[in-house]
Amino acid sequence: MMFLVLVFMVFSAVGGWSKPVNPATERYLAAFLATSGNEVDHEQFIRHLDHLQGKRHKFRSESEFIRHIFASTHKKFLKHFNAQANFGLLFKDGTYNCLTGTILYSLILSDFNIHHQVIETNYHIFILVHSDTGTLLLEATDPINGLVATPNEIATRINSYKAAPPSITSADSDLMRYEFSFDMYNAVTIDELAGLLYYNQAIEAYNNQQLTQAVFFLGEAIARYSSPRIEEMARLLLITVHESNLDAHEKSKVKRKLQAIRYRAMPVVAALQP
Repeated sequence: MMFLVLVFMVFSAVGGWSKPVNPATERYLAAFLATSGNEVDHEQFIRHLDHLQGKRHKFRSESEFIRHIFASTHKKFLKHFNAQANFGLLFKDGTYNCLTGTILYSLILSDFNIHHQVIETNYHIFILVHSDTGTLLLEATDPINGLVATPNEIATRINSYKAAPPSITSADSDLMRYEFSFDMYNAVTIDELAGLLYYNQAIEAYNNQQLTQAVFFLGEAIARYSSPRIEEMARLLLITVHESNLDAHEKSKVKRKLQAIRYRAMPVVAALQP
C-alpha cells in the first residue's frame, strides 16, 4: 500500500511551587504533558514562573514585561528546533517546534492573566497579545525578531502566515504539507491546544505506518478540539485504511471510529463552506 508522508504543522503533576498555585496552570500543564506519554521533570518551569513573578514589578508596563517573558523563556526552554518534538521535550532537553513553543508561551501568559489569542492558520500558529500599549505578535520559532510590535509589520507577518509556504525550509519544516480544502484563521483556546498536540501525534503515527495508533490519537484530538484539519486527516486515514492490509474485522472497527471523528467535526467544517 502507498503512504503519503505528512510533515508537522507549525505549527508531564505539579508540586513545589514557591508562589501560590494557579489551579488552571496546574491543570493545563498536566494536560499538555500527558500528550507526551512519559514522565518529565518540569520543576524548572515552576522555577521560571517564580523568576518571572519576582521580576514583574521591575517593568514599567505590561508590554515590557511581555518582552522579558518572550526573551527569557526562549533562552531557557526553546533551544533545539525539531518538527517532531512533543511537549515534554521542552523540559527534557529544550527541543521544540512552533506548536509546543507557542503552547509554552500561552501557558505562561495565561498564568499571569495577560490577555492573548493563539491563532491557527492552515500552516502556522502564533500568538497575538493584547497589552496595555497595543497588540504584540509572538512567533515562537524566531528568538531575534519573533516579537513584533508595529501594526504594519504585524499585518505583514499575518499575511505571510495565511499563505501556503512555497517550499519547506528550516523555519517551515514543521508545517503540515497538505492542501486543505479551506482557509483557516482561527483563535484556539488553551483548552483546545492539547487537541493539536494529539493531532501531531496522529500525524507521526501515520508517517510511521501505525494506522490504529494514528486513529487513536486523532480520536483524542477531536475530543479536545473540533477542528476541520482533524476531519480532513480522518478522511485521508479512511482512504489509507481501506487500502491497507488490516484484517477485515479491524478495518471495519477503525473505519467506524474514523466516521465518528468526521461526524463530530462536521459542524465546524460546514461553517467554513462558502
